[in-house]
Amino acid sequence: MAWNRALFVLIAALAVLASGAPSKTAIKPRNEELREALEEYRVRFDELHREKDLFLQFARTGLWASVRQMNEEVLQDLGAVRNTVEYGFDDVRLDISLLIVEGNHQEQCLLDLVYEIVAEKVRLGDEISRCAAGTTETKDALPESFYEFLNLLQRLSNSIAELTLYSFISQNSVTDPEAHLAFLEETFIETERSWNDEARPLMQFELDAMELNRPLIVADNAECVAEITASQQSFENYIREKIPSCL
Repeated sequence: MAWNRALFVLIAALAVLASGAPSKTAIKPRNEELREALEEYRVRFDELHREKDLFLQFARTGLWASVRQMNEEVLQDLGAVRNTVEYGFDDVRLDISLLIVEGNHQEQCLLDLVYEIVAEKVRLGDEISRCAAGTTETKDALPESFYEFLNLLQRLSNSIAELTLYSFISQNSVTDPEAHLAFLEETFIETERSWNDEARPLMQFELDAMELNRPLIVADNAECVAEITASQQSFENYIREKIPSCL
């Protein structure tokens, strides 16, 4: 009876130990832990990629708006001076034409004034082209490095989303899963740091440079076309002063 009682106590104790010990199904296999950790990093890198894509979209929008405003201001000034050159001599040419029609004045002298006006219009047109070419070269060169920088960051942003997958090329998750996870952690921290501490300030610097230089480029173009407008008015005055000599 004592032996039976002792056996019963032993069986009961083993049953308690068995119920308290973790079963094999309760212990996560190492590869399952790795899969979960890799999925976590995949999500984190994907979120980082989307965040940086939004940042790049903001930068592109800011750049596009700045360039568009600059182009509109430049084209407005160039269009105004073109109209001045194209139509600014109409009144004096009409006056000369009326004098020729009267037939009481030196027709050849008056015609020579018309030829001078035509030649001056050609010269002023060349000056407009010179202003436009110089301004275009300057304003196109300004955002060029910015576009290159944006394209580089876009490629880096795209690679972030695939970094977890690419990590299997350089890391051996079978023989050393801890090193693989450590690599992902270090890479994530460094990627986030480089974006926040290096890429973002550089991007803001480029945007600030655009905003700083945009009015300067517009002002240089306005100064160039203002000289053409002044030349047109000066030449018109010169022609009017010569008209009496043909009467």
